[in-house]
Amino acid sequence: MKTIKTEILLMEGSSFPVIKEIYDPLSRRHNGIITPQAPIIITGCNLEMLTWESTRLCIIPAINDKILIELGDVHRCSKDKVCATIPKAVDEGEYFLALKISMKDKERFVYIFSVPLIVTLGEYGRADMYPYYSDRDK
Repeated sequence: MKTIKTEILLMEGSSFPVIKEIYDPLSRRHNGIITPQAPIIITGCNLEMLTWESTRLCIIPAINDKILIELGDVHRCSKDKVCATIPKAVDEGEYFLALKISMKDKERFVYIFSVPLIVTLGEYGRADMYPYYSDRDK
C-alpha cells in the first residue's frame, strides 16, 4: 500500500477532503482529544469522499504508520459534516485520520490527514462520564 500526498491529488485535479475540525460529542471537546468507542463529528469540505464505497476512513497511530484502524458507522450528517465511531480496541496515544482508497486495478493508497487526534482513556475509558470515581473507591 502506498502513501500519497496532497500535491499528487491536486495535480490530478481531485477535490480531496479538507478537515477543519473534529468534535467529540461525548466529552464536548473540539481540540482533537477523542474518546474510544464513541462518535466523532468531522467538519470540513469535500467530505463526500469519506463515505464512498471505495474508501475507508481510518486512524493511524503516530508511532507506526503501517497500522490502519478502520472507523465504524461512517456516514454524512450534512453537506459539511461526517460522523464516525472510534473503535473500542484503541489504546491511549496520538493518532492521525487517514483515508484508505481502493482503486479499480486493486491498487490501494493511504492518504494521511495532518489533523492529530489524542485518545485518552481516563477512568473506564470515559473520564467525563465518571468524574467522581477514584482509585480509593475500588
